[in-house]
Amino acid sequence: MNQNLTFTLLIMLFALNLFAQKESVFLNYNSDIPFQTSSDNDYYHLEATLMIRNIIKDIEEVLEKKQNINKQVEFTVIIQNDKGAVLPINYLVKANPYDSKATKEVFLRRSYNWFNRSFRSNIPYTN
Repeated sequence: MNQNLTFTLLIMLFALNLFAQKESVFLNYNSDIPFQTSSDNDYYHLEATLMIRNIIKDIEEVLEKKQNINKQVEFTVIIQNDKGAVLPINYLVKANPYDSKATKEVFLRRSYNWFNRSFRSNIPYTN
């Protein structure tokens, strides 16, 4: 009886793990801007915004390719600046995060704001 219960629990855990898996995607970027700075200048914000927009565009492309896959996608964005410092950013996206143009816009804005906070850039999202 105890062996049957253990075997059943193991099968249930395996099945749960099989259906609840997430897919990992690694994105690498090089940058010449510092990750955190006390100086507040237009160059810093412009460069950070351009890089964040590139990251969001790449995330959107990956999600469009994986639209029919019903798994969460974990993005690991690795940014390395010219001084050798590395900033990893983990970003988990649920399966099919948007289903219309309006929800896609909300998703892109929230994603932009997530990465924006990582760089302390103050330029808001605009499409």
